Order: sequence, then C-alpha cells, then structure tokens
Amino acid sequence: MLDEDAAAGRPLPGKVLDAGCGVGVIGICAAAVDPGIAVRCQDRDELARVFALHNAAKNKVSLEARAEPLLAGQPGERWDLILTNIPAKAGTSVLEDFVRRSAGLLNPGGRVVMVAVRTLAGFFREQIALAGAELLSEQEGSGHVVLAYAPGEPRRSGDPVDARPGFLARYPFYARGVAWDKIEGVPVRIEAAHGAPGFDEAGAAVAVAAKLAARLGPEKLAPAGNAPLLVHEPGQGFFPCWLLEFLRWGCRAEIPPVVLSGRNVLALEAALHNVSRLIPRDAAPEASGATAVPAADLNLGRQALLEAAGGTRYSCVAAFPELLPQSSLPKGTDQLAALWDALSHLLAPGGVFLVALGSSDAERFDRKKPGGFARLGGIKRNGFRALAYRLA
Repeated sequence: MLDEDAAAGRPLPGKVLDAGCGVGVIGICAAAVDPGIAVRCQDRDELARVFALHNAAKNKVSLEARAEPLLAGQPGERWDLILTNIPAKAGTSVLEDFVRRSAGLLNPGGRVVMVAVRTLAGFFREQIALAGAELLSEQEGSGHVVLAYAPGEPRRSGDPVDARPGFLARYPFYARGVAWDKIEGVPVRIEAAHGAPGFDEAGAAVAVAAKLAARLGPEKLAPAGNAPLLVHEPGQGFFPCWLLEFLRWGCRAEIPPVVLSGRNVLALEAALHNVSRLIPRDAAPEASGATAVPAADLNLGRQALLEAAGGTRYSCVAAFPELLPQSSLPKGTDQLAALWDALSHLLAPGGVFLVALGSSDAERFDRKKPGGFARLGGIKRNGFRALAYRLA
C-alpha cells in the first residue's frame, strides 16, 4: 500500500503505528519505504520489542519499539497510519475498543489498515460502522481479511491508552473476571485481564513450586529483614499472591517488598494489581510495596531489576521461565546458563532461588548448576519439576 502511494506520488504518512507488532515485520516494511516515516512498533510482549529492534537493525531501518498495551501513547498523540495484525484472542471488549479508539487517533486523511482472521470479518465490519468510521476497502485471502477504514463525518476524537501503572483499573474493557484456586491449602483470588495467560487456575508449574516453597518454610523464603522478593513470569498473580498469603499464615509480621518481572505487560499489570491488594494500604512505601518490571528474561532485565530493588539484591527469587525453542535462537545460545548467570548477580548471599520448569528442562538446568549454589530440594509433579537452591 505504501509502495503504491510512493509510486503514484501521493503523500506518504509522516507517523505510523504498528500496533501488536510481534517481531516487527509490518513496522520494518513501513520504515523501509522512506526514511522520513516515523514508525513506532508496540506489543504487549517485551521480547517482541527486543526482537523488533533487533530485526530493524538487521534490515538497516530506524524505528521506535515499546512494550505497552494496544494504542498506548501520550495525550493528544495522533497518527497518519495505524497498521495492525490484530490479535484475535485479545478479548471481544478489547477489540471493540481498538476499532473505536483507533478511528479517533488519526490525523485528517489518516487510515487504519487491519489484518484479521476471516471468522472475525463480520464482527469488525459491524464495529467499524458502530464507531462511525468509513470502510474504505476490503480484501480477502484464504484465512484472513484486510480491512482499511478512516474516521467518518463528523470526525470523532479520542485519547490514546494511558499505559502508566493502574491502567487496568482505568480501562474496564480489559477485565476478564475473577478466579479462585486453593494452593497448598491457602485460598487465592485473582482478578484477571484479557490478553494475558493464566486465568482459570494456578496451573501445574505453580502448584509444584508452591509445594516445594511450603516445604522450605517462610523463614527460608523471607528471612528477617526487609530484603525484597522477586517473582519472574508470575502469570496474572497466582504464585506471588499465594506466597504473600503463605508468609502471612506463617506469622511473617512484615511483608517484604515484591518485584514482579516478565514479558507480558498485561499479565504484569494484572499480577501487580492482585499483589497490591494484599499489601496493607498504610505500609510505608520505602518499607513495603510492589513493583512491576517488563523483562524478556532475568538476564536481559538484570540491571532494571536491581534498580527496582533499590540497588540491593533479592533474598528470594522465584521464576517460571518461558524458554524459547532452541531452533529459534542464534547458534551457541544457552538460555539455562544465562539464567544461572543472572542469579549470581540478583541473589543476595544466603538468598534462595526457586524455579519451576518442564521436567526435562529442569534436569538440564540442574546439571548446569555452577559453584556457589547449594541445592535445597526438588519436587516433580504432572510433568513439571520445582528446584530450590541457596547462594553461598
């Protein structure tokens, strides 16, 4: 489309948003048309942001990439072109908002071009009409449809999504529902969000990690003092919420600060919301609280995680790593060795590391244990294995 505009001598868009960019293919193609086009890629996945920047550099184009919700931006920000391969599983309420909001974020003459699965074509046609937008064109493929639309008349203005902490509370359309589970005898309640995994129940990885944590006891997981705890890839909050309740049931008088990290910013926001509900409102911010840090993995996010802990190291790190297929990584990449390397910098002396992985990955991880770490125990259940270590 942009190539056709350039060939016909029509003005090219000055500002382009690739919403839900994945690894950046669409945004990179837009940036390659003309170096004068300012492209922003956005995705809820921090790893997608990293890959988008990496792929842009490989293709020698310049763009901006952010890990943030769809259509996030600064107040008053407008676009000449919004491109999206819309995620079909984002949730109906989120998709409805996308159509309405995107039409209101365009400059005069601006367009939205959406690629959607064919089964949702009728839904999006209806939403475009309800938004008062004009359907400019439609093309169908074997499994997808491409819809282009623009603001109708009179033009409706809108605001970008405010992605600062607390955005789930500001935008009720993200609310998915409430889920309960009982983990090691402790009831846990979470409020879940669309676009993030881990809604119905805690899952086997959390169950086996909690069983091992309960065996270790509160004094090992949160020793006296106020050193922070870190939970990496917390889903929507089942494990960190269980952990806080477990510490409270274990007569831990003071809840230590909690840092959450992971790839999916929607899951992180949901986990942060759920954990914050369990922290006393009158707790002094410097003594107790919760923070979320987008991190593709513990190694890439190491510096940001140390800053979130105020420059100190963590008394306990619990992780549910999302390992990538080795075939998708550069030759020689060792994800498990990188995880051990990150732990040597993140854990305080005497600190405890708890990890839950698929059984075969856990066995490989355990074999790579470097010097300075002592194994505290392990449990295997339902295809997952939890392991615990202490740093000397």
